[in-house]
Amino acid sequence: VQFVRPSPKKHPQRSTIQHWQLRDLISCPTTRKEFVYVNQNSVLSYNTETKQATHLLKDIAFPPASMTTGEGYLAAGGQSSQLMVRQLATNWFAQTNVGGSINNAMCISNHHGQTRLLISNNDETIKVYSLPGLQRIASISLPTAVNYASVSPDGRRLAAVGDSNQVYLFDVSASGSYSRITSFTATSDSGFSCAWNQSSDKLAVASQDGFVSVWDIRSSEKLAKFGSKQGRQGSGACRCVKFSPSGAVDLMIYSEHESHVNVVDARTFNERQVLRVGQPNTDANISGICFSPDSKVIFVGMDNAVFEYEVDVFGRRSFPTGTLL
Repeated sequence: VQFVRPSPKKHPQRSTIQHWQLRDLISCPTTRKEFVYVNQNSVLSYNTETKQATHLLKDIAFPPASMTTGEGYLAAGGQSSQLMVRQLATNWFAQTNVGGSINNAMCISNHHGQTRLLISNNDETIKVYSLPGLQRIASISLPTAVNYASVSPDGRRLAAVGDSNQVYLFDVSASGSYSRITSFTATSDSGFSCAWNQSSDKLAVASQDGFVSVWDIRSSEKLAKFGSKQGRQGSGACRCVKFSPSGAVDLMIYSEHESHVNVVDARTFNERQVLRVGQPNTDANISGICFSPDSKVIFVGMDNAVFEYEVDVFGRRSFPTGTLL
């Protein structure tokens, strides 16, 4: 099965990691012609048509261990709780220290027209800030170090994972408060990434023991479970998971610690394509994965290049009867 054409374009841009377990350092905020990535102490944007790289945050005081874009903003977090935020359309930026420990992950969400930044911290909290004001709205406490948090596209749910096999699910009220409603059990090790599908009813979690678990959130029973191509050794740890954000593409992707990205049919969860990224005989770290907003392209970051894979959108929209979605 081929959901993605296996011969990628190679963009010669370094996408570096700062922490061996934190691998969500590439983003595609507005168009498939441009991706955002971390290189050492800078965050850059690369235009795949003009082949030009532009600094968004240049030579900042810390190498970002976490980075995200959303709602017109870029946020980067450091290993000593540093935070830097920039508005992508202007030169406005702000920096602060949020306290605690490593900022493991960032999530930007919209809540009734208000933009929020959720920071997953190693001090067992999710710190919620307003943007652009950077006012602390909430601090959500969990029983473990928080590695990742994700708000559903409809804004009504928050999922979080950390240094246990538990997946924590929160309700986001109309007034904007967060209340824990249930927890799921993933596999046997820490969770490092979680993601919602575009209709906000499926949740996926990537775990360090080499598995991705999927739930329909109306049930605590797992809908599906996938392993890694490289098994449960260190190189097969599942580090990042994403769903296609738009259209009738309905794919889920997840990265392994090194060299492999898995592409799954997110309608049936019964077919998977494995991509071997980079040099065929050399294992290399994957720094992040993301879809373009139109779901037509997947970017995979590595230390020596960023690879661009084309999704077979027509194939995903065609059914045996020949109809198009």
